[in-house]
Amino acid sequence: MKQLSLLAALTGLVLGACTTSPSRDWDHWNAESVAPRATRVFLGYEPDVDGDYLDSQWEQKQDINRFMKRYFLNWNPENPFQDEDPNWNAKRPNHSPLPSPLPYFHLEALAFGGIFYASGAGFLPLPVSSILGTLEEGGTEEFIAGFGTTLDPLRELTVSFLNVACCESDGAQASWRER
Repeated sequence: MKQLSLLAALTGLVLGACTTSPSRDWDHWNAESVAPRATRVFLGYEPDVDGDYLDSQWEQKQDINRFMKRYFLNWNPENPFQDEDPNWNAKRPNHSPLPSPLPYFHLEALAFGGIFYASGAGFLPLPVSSILGTLEEGGTEEFIAGFGTTLDPLRELTVSFLNVACCESDGAQASWRER
């Protein structure tokens, strides 16, 4: 009798440790599930319905922009009697604060900054959804690509300056190497 109950308890432990779901988003034993679960809980994002988080976040920000333009500026890009918006069907830029910080921070950062300011901590614009988007799969690569896009002209300027300063002619190269 004792062996049978011990065998039943051991079987229950072994079967309880198995996972039946192939999705790693719901597996709380996995460190990769933290960002998807946080975005689902705090921002109401459902990956099965909304698709990729970075694309979904960009669409939400564009919806807010359209709302603000329609009701505060009396401008509707869907109105055929008004000029077309060149950014209406624009491709989503890299998810990075550079080269353009406004789409990255957006109104959410201003709201959080106002909350921090009202609490006495000072104005700290914190873009929570953008930070969570950076932690999502592919977000870090886009974040770094945005910095690369911004700093690329500086790299070309530096390389061209060094080329002119030290290596313009063969004689200059030789004298530079001898120093």
